[in-house]
Amino acid sequence: MVVSDYISLVGISSLLQETSSLHILIFIGLEILFWGVISAILTLFLPREYRRYRREIFLFFLVINVGLLFMGVIISLVILLFGLTMATNKVNKPRYGIINFEEYTSSFPMIDSKFHEGVLAIGGDKQKFISSDEKIKSLKILYDSHAQGNIEKIKLFLADSSDETRLYAFALVSASEKKLNSQIKDIRAKIDKCRDKRRLEEHYYNLAQVYWQFVFHGVANEYLVGFYTQKIEDTLQKISHKASASILLGKIHIFNEKYVEAEEAFREAIELGAKRDSVSTFLAEAKYGQRAFNSVSKYILQEQFSIDLRMKPLYEVWK
Repeated sequence: MVVSDYISLVGISSLLQETSSLHILIFIGLEILFWGVISAILTLFLPREYRRYRREIFLFFLVINVGLLFMGVIISLVILLFGLTMATNKVNKPRYGIINFEEYTSSFPMIDSKFHEGVLAIGGDKQKFISSDEKIKSLKILYDSHAQGNIEKIKLFLADSSDETRLYAFALVSASEKKLNSQIKDIRAKIDKCRDKRRLEEHYYNLAQVYWQFVFHGVANEYLVGFYTQKIEDTLQKISHKASASILLGKIHIFNEKYVEAEEAFREAIELGAKRDSVSTFLAEAKYGQRAFNSVSKYILQEQFSIDLRMKPLYEVWK
């Protein structure tokens, strides 16, 4: 069937090629003659009151019938072109697939270097000279570092000029949000089933910690930070006599610049058994926030701060 159709098309094509312009003119002439005769016959049957307009009516019939022929050809060409256009668009229409961002993230090669994240701090015109590969490696390291505000820094690259960088940054942010939301769902399920008070408080503390991750890593935007800090405070209210809960509450107060409340929370943590050394940094920050500069040096521990590269500059200033 396909072969016969192909042969027919070839035959028609060769016939059209052999047809000369003279044949086309003869065909048009015969067509006009044919419809001229038909129009003349039609005028013979006109009512008596229209016979004085016989000539005009004859021309009308002739123009209408010949015009319909050309209109049919034009409409056929339009339909043919429209059909070809639709067929071409259907063939060239792009196909969209689904991207699994978790798979995209997990399949990325492991990075051993710990210094590439420095390129993310480069600003101005120099940033455009950093390749997409270097940015992606740096984003991976930043994501794995679990440092404060790391997701917030990754979000800055959602507007990067490179498609690969934007896609990878979005994958990391999406994976982080999905992971935290999944943890909240699991902990809430445990809370609903738990009947032991001690274990229940442990679940509430873990829930507050997950809420804190939204704030600490910068997953929550500026409009949701207040919502999450309030959720943390409300959750911690359900916990009593737990030093770690008081420490977390103090961190929330420092984040919200409530330095007096933060100091009270850290002192309560010490009363509940927390080591003074573990909250010294936070107490120093709370005193600094209250502008009680003379008290800051009391909480700077020489044996710890002098050997800690992050704290040594602070110790050198306040010793």
